Amino acid sequence: MEFTLLDNGTDSLKKAKQSIEQFEALHREHSYHHLKDAIIFLNHGIEILLKHILSKRNESLIFTDLKVYMDAKKHLKGMPPKVKGFGIHLDRNKPTVFDVPANKIGNKKLTTVTLREALERVELLCDIDIPEDFRNAVFVVNEYRNDLTHHSIKLTAADEDKLITVLKTLYDNTLDFFEQHIPGIMEKIDDKRFELTQAEWEEIQREMQEFYHERAMSDLSEDDFR
Repeated sequence: MEFTLLDNGTDSLKKAKQSIEQFEALHREHSYHHLKDAIIFLNHGIEILLKHILSKRNESLIFTDLKVYMDAKKHLKGMPPKVKGFGIHLDRNKPTVFDVPANKIGNKKLTTVTLREALERVELLCDIDIPEDFRNAVFVVNEYRNDLTHHSIKLTAADEDKLITVLKTLYDNTLDFFEQHIPGIMEKIDDKRFELTQAEWEEIQREMQEFYHERAMSDLSEDDFR
């Protein structure tokens, strides 16, 4: 089988939507794992699809260190075909840069960019406009994902409701964004949007504006206030 970045990303988006729907359908005390899954899958799906856009321009754009990637590409040319394992293509058993031994690239690790780095590269290196509401919602969900992965989160019932609204809005904005930049993506995903009330939509816009303001203020140095 072959599982591409596009397959991987759209699969995560589908699972994110399913998790949101399950969280709302079940009693809260028995559905918190669905909220966690929605955050993680939505974050992952967006990151992978951004990398898909970058890789279509040039595979090198998804890697953190261009020199390490180039060293890996150099040694890749002399490697024999693969007989098994990850990275085998359906039409040819060619190894990938991830198959190059670490000692061939200075014992360095070949890593790909983070979600935030991918978003920045899509905007600056691919000249694709990133809508502000999409960007801010991505940052909010990414922070929740990081808290879940590296620490913990504690939410009140009101916080849960706001988070679900954020996730729904981001899911819809995600479909709108990738539909413009990935041909045929809507054939691979559930294109039915979530329906938000006017009050919910206005509330989420305020939340995003507050987040953007707080983020902008946190980026200022002490010298900016002198």
